[in-house]
Amino acid sequence: VMPLPKPNVSNAQVEVLTEEKFSLGEGPHWEEKTQRLIWIDIFGPSVNIYDPATKENKVYNIREQLEKLGAKGNRVTIGAVVPIVGEPNKLLIATGSHIATFDPTTGEVEFKNEFQDGKDQTCYNDGKCDPSGRFWVGSMGVEKDAKVDDPEAGNLYLVDKGFAAPQVKDSKHTISNGLAWSADKKTLYYIDSIPGAIYVFEYDDITGCISNKKTLFDTTKLDVGFPDGMAIDTLGRLWVAGYFSSAVHCFDPTCPSEPPVSVPIPGARCITSCCFGGKNLDELYVTSARKDDLDGENAGKLFRVTGIDATGTLSQCYAG
Repeated sequence: VMPLPKPNVSNAQVEVLTEEKFSLGEGPHWEEKTQRLIWIDIFGPSVNIYDPATKENKVYNIREQLEKLGAKGNRVTIGAVVPIVGEPNKLLIATGSHIATFDPTTGEVEFKNEFQDGKDQTCYNDGKCDPSGRFWVGSMGVEKDAKVDDPEAGNLYLVDKGFAAPQVKDSKHTISNGLAWSADKKTLYYIDSIPGAIYVFEYDDITGCISNKKTLFDTTKLDVGFPDGMAIDTLGRLWVAGYFSSAVHCFDPTCPSEPPVSVPIPGARCITSCCFGGKNLDELYVTSARKDDLDGENAGKLFRVTGIDATGTLSQCYAG
């Protein structure tokens, strides 16, 4: 197989977009309709809306609402956010063990359904919508000091339209993370951060079935940190956030032996996720985490990278 062209990132420019440092920025989603970035702080827990036109980042903290609804401990978190088709004032959020809606205009959180895995501390982590608008989201065990107390406690779930009960599509994951679908809708890429694996599945867009799981990249053999969130560009290259690597790494899934191309994010060691945005989808929005002062002066901030020689695909919304 001929490798895909490598992006020329020698002119990449990294811009810091927020002064505020968030504990665990994650889940960026470019909303094309409003030309804004929706993203989260897992431990805030908050939904954030960044408007590039005004350079304002609005923070909607939902801790109080979650606690009122009975969430406790590890489950007072938010793992993912996506807009809902036809619902301009509502967002789907994965929070603790619940799929819920959040209305930024009123601050209201409404629980829709809950996963039942017989454990009381697992919680939702990263999630995204497939090309048909179904929501896929993974879970993970309790994390302390970058170690997970309950390895392989996580599942990959599918939430079909109409807020259907979550179906387990794959299991035995430690930190369920990035998701991306190929343009021909035949492949799902999926990351489990702790074994450092980027998996590939055959995917059926009509049924939502996945099969024939293989490890595409074992990142423990590469100098890319722990693979975290991910985005896919129009050529099918995977842009993967490298936790503990201060960079986003571009992988070629057609040629796993090709070394990735890295885009450094200065002053932020723990890079958590990325998505394409901007009018032409040629900018990369990047989130990061901050645990302590060793993580760098920009740790926990939101970034935008331009000049990456790549164009992304649209972030999908939940079909509702």
